[in-house]
Amino acid sequence: MSPEGRHPIRLCDHPRADRQIELLRGWAGIGAFACVALLSHSAGSPWFEAGYRGLLAGVVAYVAAWGLAVLVWRHLALAEAEAARDAAETRRAALLEEIERRAGGLPTEPLSG
Repeated sequence: MSPEGRHPIRLCDHPRADRQIELLRGWAGIGAFACVALLSHSAGSPWFEAGYRGLLAGVVAYVAAWGLAVLVWRHLALAEAEAARDAAETRRAALLEEIERRAGGLPTEPLSG
C-alpha cells in the first residue's frame, strides 16, 4: 500500500516498469546462459555439460535480475508517486492563492437591489 494507505502501488500496472522488468529478466537469462555455456565449453567441458551449466546459470540470472529489477522499480515508483503528489500540492496551493487574490477585489456582502 502507499504510505497513506489509500491505493496500493503495483508495478504490473506501471506504464514502464512491467515492460522493463520483463526485458531485464529475459536478457539476463539469455546472456548468462550464453556466457557460461561458451566459457564452459572453451574450458574443455563437453557441449551437453556446458549447456547444462549455462541453463542453470541462466535460471539463476533470470531470478536474480527479476528480484533486482523489482527492488529498483519499487523505489522508482514510490519516488514518482511522491513527485506527483508534491506537484499536485503545489498546483493546489497556487490555485487557492489565485482564488484568494481574485476574491480580494470582490465585495463580501451581497448587493441589495
